[in-house]
Amino acid sequence: MSFLSVRTSFALALLSAGTLPAQNAAPVTPATAWDPQQTLRTETFVRPPANIERMIMAPRVDISFTSQSPDGRWFLRTSGTDRGDIRAYGAPHIWLGGLQIDTRANRARSVTTSTRTGLTLVAPQSGAARTIQVPARATISSPVWSPRGTHVAFIANFPSASYAYVADVATGRSTRLSERPLLATLVTDLDFTADGRHVVAVLVPTSRGPEPQHGADGIEDGPQVRLTESRAVPQPVHFSLLQDPHDKALLTYHTTGQVALIDVRSKAVKPVGAPTMVRALDAAPDGRYLRVTRMAEPFSYLVPVSSFGAVQELWDATGKVVAVLSTTTTREGRDADFGAAMRTVSSDTGKRNVQWNPIGPGLIYLQNVPAAGAPVPSGTRNGSEGGASARTAGMAPVQVRAPRGQLVLWKAPFGPNDTTVLYQGGPQLSAAMYSLDSTTLFVSDSGAVIAVRVKNPADRYNLGRNVSLPSLQRAFGDGAAPRGSSDSTAGQLLTRRVGNASYVLLAKDGKQVAVSGTRVPGANWATQAPRPWLDRLDLTTKTRTRLMDSPADAYEEFVAALDADVTQFLVTRESRTTIPDAWLRTAGTSDAKQLTKNVDVGPEVSGAIFKRIKVTRPRDGTSYWTDVTLPRDWKPGQKLPGIIWFYPREYTSATDYERSRWNTNINAFPTVPSARPASSMQLWAAAGYALIQPDIPIYGSAGRMNDNYTRDLEENLDAVLDAVVDSGFVDRDKMGIGGHSYGAFSTVNAMTLMPNFKAGIAGDGMYNRTLTPFGFQSERRNFFEAKDTYLDMSPFLRADKMSGALLLYHAWEDQNQGTAPMSSTRMYAALQGLGKPAALYMYPYEDHSVATYASDLDLWARWVAWMDIHVKHGAKVGAVKAMVP
Repeated sequence: MSFLSVRTSFALALLSAGTLPAQNAAPVTPATAWDPQQTLRTETFVRPPANIERMIMAPRVDISFTSQSPDGRWFLRTSGTDRGDIRAYGAPHIWLGGLQIDTRANRARSVTTSTRTGLTLVAPQSGAARTIQVPARATISSPVWSPRGTHVAFIANFPSASYAYVADVATGRSTRLSERPLLATLVTDLDFTADGRHVVAVLVPTSRGPEPQHGADGIEDGPQVRLTESRAVPQPVHFSLLQDPHDKALLTYHTTGQVALIDVRSKAVKPVGAPTMVRALDAAPDGRYLRVTRMAEPFSYLVPVSSFGAVQELWDATGKVVAVLSTTTTREGRDADFGAAMRTVSSDTGKRNVQWNPIGPGLIYLQNVPAAGAPVPSGTRNGSEGGASARTAGMAPVQVRAPRGQLVLWKAPFGPNDTTVLYQGGPQLSAAMYSLDSTTLFVSDSGAVIAVRVKNPADRYNLGRNVSLPSLQRAFGDGAAPRGSSDSTAGQLLTRRVGNASYVLLAKDGKQVAVSGTRVPGANWATQAPRPWLDRLDLTTKTRTRLMDSPADAYEEFVAALDADVTQFLVTRESRTTIPDAWLRTAGTSDAKQLTKNVDVGPEVSGAIFKRIKVTRPRDGTSYWTDVTLPRDWKPGQKLPGIIWFYPREYTSATDYERSRWNTNINAFPTVPSARPASSMQLWAAAGYALIQPDIPIYGSAGRMNDNYTRDLEENLDAVLDAVVDSGFVDRDKMGIGGHSYGAFSTVNAMTLMPNFKAGIAGDGMYNRTLTPFGFQSERRNFFEAKDTYLDMSPFLRADKMSGALLLYHAWEDQNQGTAPMSSTRMYAALQGLGKPAALYMYPYEDHSVATYASDLDLWARWVAWMDIHVKHGAKVGAVKAMVP
């Protein structure tokens, strides 16, 4: 039986047995009768002490203003619960090469688990709000504005199907576009044509046959077959891969859908082409052509679906392929997950950044071409540096210049001679974007942004390297300020999304744009906060006018402009003592109107006592920082039980480490997030503990930092313990430790290297590095190149040295690379065999971070119970045997 079948059968068996309570069912252990030992033994979901449950369950105020209408007037806001319902996550689903599919409803599991149930329009200038009608008993996903802002399309998800809906913005009424259900396995959103007349969607094919089976009558018809063919394919460990030809057939079946144009008014459905495995869709403004990205065979047993090959094609309205725009092959090996984004732009001569022309008919794209008069010899890449000498067999050296980048317009009928070069630039031409009024083109060329007038291309304005366009290349230094930079002028042009394109906001006079950025304090980060700012920039003179500057004692961040002149804009404000809220500001004045009234759901956290101390380890004098959060009623001289929660990181030098702190925001409000438990650690202070969050830098030369991992880990933690004990915060004899993922791995390492911890918590970690033989985290050497390091970093091999009581937890469906659930079950088996105090909790239907209220509450209940017994109240280590049968 395949992995897929085993997992599905296990999940279905649990559901049919009825062992999982509903999300809102009464807790097995009521918070009013908190019993830590009973909590640890209970085999159904439990809940933590009442104050922690209250902070987790309290609804948050939505202060976001993100989905803006094309005219800037309205903002679309979804509503629903912050966490998921275990019943939705437990709905039957299968895994196919990392793709989670709800087979009953023909959609990705992520669509099934949506928690959004309402849609509202909010107008910040007038304060008006308008409710969008949504179908009863459905969840909502992927709402999108029509290009003119007159309609909103969204997906309504019912238990057995998802449908396309469209709402009229003026009335708030919505209607189903088609009775045919969507196929939302790969394409999980909707799109409008640029004229707003049609919605583009992928539907379940009408001629779809029965679902393939794993052999006749579901009986496997042979073994799984693998041949290396002597190919070296190093790769990380994946949770889910295709297993056999039956899995391949299932993947084809569940991803093959019918592309269709649906008329918004008449609801007429026009199929386009034959059903195919559609990954992405983008229709031309008039709906006469479509860009279609298809998943391509052959499939692989070595990498997930996300690394499979694809073909991007241009179709006409009948589905005929007019042109092939790009082709990518299946990416196997270590670089599989980086994909095409990591290619060097200068060496890429294919069509890049293909999009429909935002200001007229046709497509536009970027492309590099060899420089004129520069012959490129056979075997030489176009990306050779300018002036470099190239030599091939039997040829004299040939001077090769760098290729030139160009922006190309390609019009119907999209033949080889239907192109026009709109802009020529350097080899690092990486992005192009028009202004919202269509008068000006902005390009990112070799790190600088250049504005070009559409009607007079010779009229150009170089805005310099401290201004950038939003683009993928920003991550690789495309004109953006370096991470941690204190440059006060580096920023990004303001843009607005309309349909499938983003446009630069250009003022009505055609001369001014707006730029937003953040001034980082650099080495002064411990006493000064980052300060976001907003400038108006004149294209012709490059002079700037400051529109917004965050004060030194608060954090004010730009959100959105309401008009192209940026006369009014939205910000959020917060400080260490003021909860974040959204405000409407008027440029050039101090006028501000508060738009939201946020509520502090965790006064025990926001009112906690915060300390930041510098720790120095004795051996070499290396210093690093540690944050300590104490209960709000703590008094000097009171020694508390302590919990270290941490996540080590690797650095080549102390300077490198210190720069990593430069973006720390000391003016952030200490709120309790609605995110996963592992990011809500301040709740420990509400449970009566001193929470200690140290930086644990691991130092070494590039590529070899992990050779010092166990030494640095032990020395750093030892110095942290001395510092917090000497500061009078904690009792050395009442210390716990914990972490998630790599922090879990490091927690177990610490507990097998040091005798200082009474208890530990380790979740979703990997404890045996021989199970990740081709790299992990920042380690790029494989096991066979750095065997001693891999073995030294594997706490499983030191299980007999475990010094405290260890609580392990892991998600059944942890798809994070290298943290397979088997790691926790094997670690627990070793501790059980050695008679060590331990517990293991495996969470159904969850991924690398829990997403449901049931699991969230359960985790905190067991965490607090574990630490209360073993740390706070100092139970003898052997007591765990009586608690966990």
